[in-house]
Parts: sequence; structure tokens; C-alpha cells
Amino acid sequence: MNPLDRDPDRSGLKAPLKGDPPQESVWSLIAHDKKVLRGWNDLSRDTLENVVNAYDWLRSDAMKWKPGRCYPLRGKRYAGCWCYEIGSGDRLYYVPDAANKTATVYYAGRHPKGAIPIPPKALMPSV
Repeated sequence: MNPLDRDPDRSGLKAPLKGDPPQESVWSLIAHDKKVLRGWNDLSRDTLENVVNAYDWLRSDAMKWKPGRCYPLRGKRYAGCWCYEIGSGDRLYYVPDAANKTATVYYAGRHPKGAIPIPPKALMPSV
């Protein structure tokens, strides 16, 4: 059964299959919706090794900077949001929750033309 059938709004993202055993993890990655899950699966198909590296990095600590790869977004509109650059043109945008050790991915796919995707209001911390 597809996990999204049980809870259509949230699904844990899984590491794409690769020869190495999965690393020990601290954080959980969650897809905000089915569109994110489709984007994750497309990225996994197209750039497997890069997606595995992103998965391992984010599961170890979704709020750890990795110069040129993983960083918090700037600007009031994106307060609390982070980006992981999968490769040239592929991105994950997510909102980490340090208290629960979860990172909710709200966009997975090609770098959007124009502006960075705005996170859903439900994911943003209340002020």
C-alpha cells in the first residue's frame, strides 16, 4: 500500500537503492505532498548518486551548512527554510524542525525559473 494513501499530505522520503548500506540517521525527511514525492522519485531516477548523498547529509543533520550545497535561504519570506543543491539545476527546498528532528520537503525538482518556491503556510513557524 502506498503510504500516501493512509495520509495524503505526508510521506517519509526513502533513500534510493544503492549498493551501500544506509547510514545511521537522526533526522526524518518528509514529503509535504504527492508532487514532492514525484519530484523526489524523478530526481532519484535521474541523478541517483547525488540524491543518495543529499539524503545521507539531510538525515544526519538537516540544519548543517555545506558550502555551495546546503544552506538556509535568505529573506523574510523564506525565514526557517533551507535549500540543498542536488546538482546543477536540481534542488530540494525544505523546512527543518529541530525539536522533532524532521525536515519537510516542500519542493523537489529542477531549479525553478524565476523565484524560489514559497513554502506552504502550514510549514512556517508561527510568529
